[in-house]
Amino acid sequence: MEFKYKAKKNLNEIVECKIQGASVEGVLEDLQSKGLVPIFVEPLAAIPSVQSALNLKSNKKMKTGKYGLKQLVLFTQKLYNLINSRVELLSALRLLEKNCDNRVEKILLVDIIRDIKEGVPFSTCLSRYPKYFPRLYVNIVHTGESTGKLKDALIQLLDHLRRLEDLKLKVKQALAYPIFMSLVGVGTIFVMLTFVLPRLAGMFDDFQAQLPLPTLILLKISKFLQNYWWIIIILIALIVFVLKIKRAGKESIFSRLKYHIPVVKEIVYKQSVANFSRSLSLLLQSGVNLLSALVDAAPVIGNPVYISQLEQVRKDISEGVPFSDALAKFKIFPDFFVQMVRVGEEGGRLDIVLADIAESYEKEIEADLKILSSLIEPAIILILGLVIGAMVIAMLLPIFNMNSIVGG
Repeated sequence: MEFKYKAKKNLNEIVECKIQGASVEGVLEDLQSKGLVPIFVEPLAAIPSVQSALNLKSNKKMKTGKYGLKQLVLFTQKLYNLINSRVELLSALRLLEKNCDNRVEKILLVDIIRDIKEGVPFSTCLSRYPKYFPRLYVNIVHTGESTGKLKDALIQLLDHLRRLEDLKLKVKQALAYPIFMSLVGVGTIFVMLTFVLPRLAGMFDDFQAQLPLPTLILLKISKFLQNYWWIIIILIALIVFVLKIKRAGKESIFSRLKYHIPVVKEIVYKQSVANFSRSLSLLLQSGVNLLSALVDAAPVIGNPVYISQLEQVRKDISEGVPFSDALAKFKIFPDFFVQMVRVGEEGGRLDIVLADIAESYEKEIEADLKILSSLIEPAIILILGLVIGAMVIAMLLPIFNMNSIVGG
């Protein structure tokens, strides 16, 4: 089997060549016997596939799969398990790459392994992919690398990411049933307008009776949907596209809507405060200084206005203003948050206090979601009941009128 290798011949000379061997270990022994210091060795047959994978990365948007919070949690969990089992980092990453079923992660791992073999630190490799590994993640890994406590850094990150994932899941679960009920209701209304009502319309024509205004309106809507349903679909698709599209450096309109919807905006705000507090606490516990920690934690807030104000807070701190005073000046967070930060600063326990704040807000969010869910569900049922009930009455009105005429 043919291998490609890179090795040091002396302090100033690096050799790159090909060699025959039965295994990587055998090639390593062969190179060492020749007085060479191996930098990396890899099977030549694997190079084309590796190169084709690399062509898909390099700061371009990968379209080979999804890699969100869930995938990052799984990656961190598996890497921690291997490191905790005393597997060396490079070997751990190779094992992950061989057993990876996510194409995006596989491409990332191929590139990271290659760079680590060339002497690039793990955290630097991760920093090249900010879309997949946020600054907070990279800096915690960097701190773990520099202090020789990568395992501890990974378990901290895992705990942090799991909390974020749990919070996100609770929000989705709270909204899932109301959304399902709304879709069922809209589907029922659509079926009534496009299938049930046209059949009744034929019966009304046979009687040649004057129809009530509500029935006429309903028939007009039904006819429009039957003839121009494709226009409705195009309009819905266009609206979704406009809402989802992002302008350079800004959130989509759909994302910004959550800051303006009553009740929802309060939950989103509390979620932002909880995420920021948790992230800042984690960074401070890892030994990152406050100024750097603010830069890394700010993006988790999500709101561009708050992120901009936090940059001003950071500038004030760099000029000697206490953190709590800088926060009070810009009114980004509630008074409770500022007061707790002041207590943490004065007691030298800012990281612990921030973790407590995050815990407090997470419990509030959970309670708010339960209340919201308990209010939304009956409201949707009531609205759908009224709409469908009104439609049924409008469809039955002509029949009632004809019965009264016959009876009279």
